[in-house]
Amino acid sequence: MYKNLIRCLFFTLFLSGYLSHAQTGGISGIIKDAENKEELLGVTVLLQGPNKGAATGADGKFVFNAIAAGTYTLKITYVGYTTLTIQDVKVEEGKMGSFDLEMTPSTGQNLAEVVITSKRVKNTTQAILSEIKAVKQVVSGISQEQIKMSQDRDAAQVMSRIPGLTIVDNRFVMVRGIPERYNQVMLNVALAPSTEIDKRTFSFDLIPSGVLERMMIFKSGSPDNPGDFAGGLVKIYTSSAADENHTKFSIGTNFRSNTTFQPFVSNRSSSPDFLGFDGGERKLPKGFPTENLRSFPNSSSVLTEAPKLLNNDLSFKTETATPDMNFGADIARSWFLGNKKLSMISTINYSQSQQYYQRNFNRYEIQDPSNYGTPAPYRVQFLDDRYEKENRIGVLTNWALRLNSSNKLEFKNLFNQIGENTTVLRKGRDFVQQSDRNRQNYMYGYRQRTIYSGQLEGTHDFDEKNTKVTWVLGSNFLSENQPDLRRFRTIQTSSDSEQYEIIPAPSSNLFDTGRYFGKLREISLNSNVAVEHRLGGSSENPITLRAGYLVDYRSRQFDSRYFSYTLGSNITPTEQNRLLRLPLDQVFANENFRQDGFIAAEGTNLLDSYEGTNFLSAAYVGATLPVNDFTFVGGIRGEYNVLKLNTYDAGNNPVNVNNKLFSPLGFLNVDYAISESQKLRFGYGRTVNRPEFREVAPFLFYDYEMDANRNGNPNLKTASINNLDLRYELYPRTGETISLGLFYKNFKNPIETVVILQSESQAFSLTNAASAYNYGVEIEVRKSFKGLTSSRFIDNMSINLNGSLITSQVDYGSSVNASVQDTKRPLQGQSPYIANAVLNYHDKKSGWNIGAGYNIIGTRIFAIGNVDFPTIYELPRNALDLTVSKTLSKSFAVKVGIQDLLNAPYRFFQDTNRDRKIDSVNDDLIIRYQRGTVFTTVLTYTIK
Repeated sequence: MYKNLIRCLFFTLFLSGYLSHAQTGGISGIIKDAENKEELLGVTVLLQGPNKGAATGADGKFVFNAIAAGTYTLKITYVGYTTLTIQDVKVEEGKMGSFDLEMTPSTGQNLAEVVITSKRVKNTTQAILSEIKAVKQVVSGISQEQIKMSQDRDAAQVMSRIPGLTIVDNRFVMVRGIPERYNQVMLNVALAPSTEIDKRTFSFDLIPSGVLERMMIFKSGSPDNPGDFAGGLVKIYTSSAADENHTKFSIGTNFRSNTTFQPFVSNRSSSPDFLGFDGGERKLPKGFPTENLRSFPNSSSVLTEAPKLLNNDLSFKTETATPDMNFGADIARSWFLGNKKLSMISTINYSQSQQYYQRNFNRYEIQDPSNYGTPAPYRVQFLDDRYEKENRIGVLTNWALRLNSSNKLEFKNLFNQIGENTTVLRKGRDFVQQSDRNRQNYMYGYRQRTIYSGQLEGTHDFDEKNTKVTWVLGSNFLSENQPDLRRFRTIQTSSDSEQYEIIPAPSSNLFDTGRYFGKLREISLNSNVAVEHRLGGSSENPITLRAGYLVDYRSRQFDSRYFSYTLGSNITPTEQNRLLRLPLDQVFANENFRQDGFIAAEGTNLLDSYEGTNFLSAAYVGATLPVNDFTFVGGIRGEYNVLKLNTYDAGNNPVNVNNKLFSPLGFLNVDYAISESQKLRFGYGRTVNRPEFREVAPFLFYDYEMDANRNGNPNLKTASINNLDLRYELYPRTGETISLGLFYKNFKNPIETVVILQSESQAFSLTNAASAYNYGVEIEVRKSFKGLTSSRFIDNMSINLNGSLITSQVDYGSSVNASVQDTKRPLQGQSPYIANAVLNYHDKKSGWNIGAGYNIIGTRIFAIGNVDFPTIYELPRNALDLTVSKTLSKSFAVKVGIQDLLNAPYRFFQDTNRDRKIDSVNDDLIIRYQRGTVFTTVLTYTIK
């Protein structure tokens, strides 16, 4: 299925590159101010004859493609400038005519208005600020223009530049200190699925930065947007079909300071790994029993024959890590079909990376309360050598058909495939079990992730464009496959020996000679329709009525099995010692599976699989009412959600979740225009936060990295949130903004991840607290230095500063139990402060662009503690990136950069003395690692 899908997408991408415009030519040009020589944005250009219109972009450029050969007239108009008329413009077959034009500011005479429908530019910084200024909610965003100036590889890295946002585990996003599960994500205009097996969240590393047009984060709600969020509603817009023809190729490489050209370890691979797919070598083979192996008696030959069908080589190979590589192709074309216009953009991105780093991992003994304040005794002390190899391929193909000035259809497709091959070699000691001997533990894993999102969108204007109808039909497909995740432990045969032996599993478990196979599949279908009608008022801010509905259906199926190799009942002590001490590539050889050797044992229970459906239906009505300098935007939204999940508990008793909930939601946003360049915004909204499939499933998963189990809670309740926002916005000049905002959120039944005691070990689960609140202040400054001095160098500089100060408190009230350390404390994951700074130099004439970006977040709770285990905190780290790019010609550009220049360590400490603050004297290190500095180079070649 996957291979056929990729072939179709490749065929669509490259076939479109060969389509041509026979018997046609084109016209392009750049328009500047005649006095200061600056490029002009939004100039209206009319090609008389075919009566085609265009508007200049941020670079002052316009283009007409697929024009029949002939002679035409260009008419160019711009408010405040004298109209230009250029006659006898010749268009020749197969050629592109070029014009460099200058417009003179007018002296105040009246100018005739020329109305031309043209495509609005959405991917520039100026366009983003214009959109933020126009909407009535509290919104932050980032443009394609900004993204291209950075080295950010995926959407997660991009979002670290946005005010109030922090990144968790390099792929999850936290908004305003609210945990990632409280976000809602939309791909274009359709709901995105939750992408993780073990939590409700969206993995933003799935989306390559190269396909992004813009990203908008709505921090306050409105009736026309989904109401299931508290942190932010993240809207990801992929590149729109382009009006300007181009073909672009890029190739790049990365050098990692602690990885490239160093020894790199892996267990095994398959032939299509380079495409992000497992070739089938890791999956359960045909002929392997479909019945649970525990249904067979220990004397059955099935228990000795079945494991022979698997690859049982536990050794690893060492090679030299090569530099990362990436390449991309981008094709944009447009055609005229009579009076209709068809346009498309198709891109393909491919990358391969290798990452090595060492990771300290410690755990400590349960302390008696009387010993708080003294160093905790070690339970385990490990040093992990972690090797990660990732292959990813992304394909985007977006099409637009403009039927006429009032009707447009768009078909958007995004496909991403990521394969991650991970090897962890763990060395250290368990200070409770056989504490006099060292251990060497191993994990070999491969994770294959697939996401496809497709939407068919329609936009239709009626009644002289006073009524607009938009509709969407969409589908998402999500797959995650972990074939043959292997985890096993070895130990010294004696304290003074260099020989190690396999620790046999006393019964099937997830960490001793454990082999885990897991598959997740989710398909969703969605539809929404929105109707907007203008009643009157000014053309810029009319009285408007809105209504619409949304339907979203999701079906998920998750299945897993796990096995261990145990000792046969007839094995002798001598043979046991011999077998356990064999090399890793021989210990589980086929001849060793017998009743007096090893046999297979299955630990799979009914709770290790589940299936669920979620049906969401929503309807809303709202209105915009301008009153003098005020604009009131409000409405109500009703959401009815039905979550069904079928599985079993640990006792193999059926668990049938059937959560039905109707949520009435209300919103009010008030926009006060202090002046043309100043706005004051107020927003109130009531939103909800519903549990996800995995969160209500009691399925237990062993987290090797944290040496802990993770399981869900079928009794989770839906959280409700009241949100308040107040923000002042100043727009000094085009492309500049200064904003200061305040926010407050009050939660009922907030959902949190907690640490619990399970079989004398740590485990993670979820629970509802009684209530919580969160409030803070945000500031953002985007400012050009132009005009501050007489220096041209300073004129080309700009700065983007944003920061947040946040306070929160969760209260467990009467629901507190022994599993929770504190009845009142900050929300898990909430940072008390977030700061980002970007200094940029951009010289359009010379083609130089130089940028430096800095980011830091405050200490935040990583895992909530209990009476047995203290809370774990993640400490701040300083991150600094540098980027330099140069346009060498109209076709060539080069970009080099340094990512994470400071290579500051990631540090996690437990609050051993339980004083809610961390210091290296009284508290103990849990995790520490450094991923290394990355040096990047990208070459781009463009054909227009």
